[in-house]
Amino acid sequence: MKDFKGMTYDEIMPIFEKQGDFNQAFLAKDSEEIHKEEVEVEKVKEDVVVEQDVEKEPIKEYQLLGRMEAKDMEVYKLTRADGSSSYHGDLQAFFRRLDRQDMHDLYRLVQERFQTTTLEGHDLILWGDLKMIFEPDEGDEVWRNQQDWKLMKWKLHENCGVHSLLMWGTPMEINMLVEKEYPLIKDILEKMLRLQLEAEEESTMALELIKFIKSQIEE
Repeated sequence: MKDFKGMTYDEIMPIFEKQGDFNQAFLAKDSEEIHKEEVEVEKVKEDVVVEQDVEKEPIKEYQLLGRMEAKDMEVYKLTRADGSSSYHGDLQAFFRRLDRQDMHDLYRLVQERFQTTTLEGHDLILWGDLKMIFEPDEGDEVWRNQQDWKLMKWKLHENCGVHSLLMWGTPMEINMLVEKEYPLIKDILEKMLRLQLEAEEESTMALELIKFIKSQIEE
């Protein structure tokens, strides 16, 4: 109304008629033409996703740089095939920033180093943590002492498909792939369900994980 203030009827009507003609032309499009435009939009979206996937380079090297005294943690440097690099403070930092393929690449690199070098310190710890994720051994002392676990938090890292059990009073954590069955006793499985799984809202992966845990209890 502010734009039309001071204008006469004869001045206003052509503006309305022009806009009306535009609206009618849009509404006159048949459903096939509209569907064609929608398909083109979706194709552009898919092309963008594919392009992003193609641009992603695999991890080619990992290095333990040393301790960051200010935060009391070891710092790892990951370098990709294109030369880009990123820095991570601990395993949970890996989970927050890497995807499933990245985790496989990292485990392969650590395995290769383990075969040619005597690992020690945090390199050895990292190898043990990754081995527990990808090749769990039910004879390992960690799994045999489940009755001592005091669960504090159950967390899902959807980007890499890993879920973590954090404990009270200890830095120990149990990290597992969402689709893989681990040697968890029934008591721990039930305690996991009583915890509130931390995940993104309306997460399909979280629902599937909970269903998977329930199926293990029922076996």
